[in-house]
Amino acid sequence: MMLRVLPRLFVVVRKGDWRKILSALWFLVYKQCFEVIFWFSVRFHPRSRLSSDVSIAVQTKHPIAFQSPDHLIPVGTRYDNSSHKKFLLHAEGLIGESSRRKRFSFLDLGCAGGQLVKDFLDIGWVSVGLEGSDYSLKHGRANWAQLAGKHLFTCDITKPFKVLVNGKKHRFHLITAWEVLEHIRLSDLPVLFKNIMRHLGKGGYFIASTTSLPDVHNGVDLHQTKMANRQWRIWMKKNIPGLVSVDDGLAFYGRVRYNSEQSYLVYQKR
Repeated sequence: MMLRVLPRLFVVVRKGDWRKILSALWFLVYKQCFEVIFWFSVRFHPRSRLSSDVSIAVQTKHPIAFQSPDHLIPVGTRYDNSSHKKFLLHAEGLIGESSRRKRFSFLDLGCAGGQLVKDFLDIGWVSVGLEGSDYSLKHGRANWAQLAGKHLFTCDITKPFKVLVNGKKHRFHLITAWEVLEHIRLSDLPVLFKNIMRHLGKGGYFIASTTSLPDVHNGVDLHQTKMANRQWRIWMKKNIPGLVSVDDGLAFYGRVRYNSEQSYLVYQKR
């Protein structure tokens, strides 16, 4: 996370935008503070661990996003391993208020190194991460060495897929996509959101961060759909009527990812 934020922060410093600089620094400090708070929370309020007999599988005819620039130039999956303990604690309260079930479930799209998936697993959630590139799988990077094929799976999320828990199709309480949507071609978004709607339970939350800025590596812009937050909201309202925009009460510095646009999408399934 730090490796991804600091280069962007350097660009902002050169431009002299001190408000964005202070926001980025506050995000990093706040995030580190919650590492400590979360440690105390887990120590003095232990969560029940997920039973070892829970079996997770992903059915897909497209286990790798071969045509995606992010597979050909795997920058995100090679370096990213983002999480935020504040977000985990907030999600516990948010989902707890909208669900009577004691066992919650989480799906992270574009999970990269899988740290967020591991953190939710550590507090007892059914936790699954999908990644389009097989770079981290091949190299056993970050959490893939321990969780590959159990909680972390490769999958082209722009093609139909099914997540099965104990052999049955599963619906999740929370689905996230942190700086993923801009990596998807506009023409592929409808299938992606069909997958999201198919796997999101009634009353469940879809939360994403987006950016309209380019991300060029080796002459290739990895961001295929660049829309500002307002444009995303218009597109969502027109194309995904089953999701309604809501306010979950969490500020940008409590989100898993940060960028200078502070563009976040928070939706709940009707």
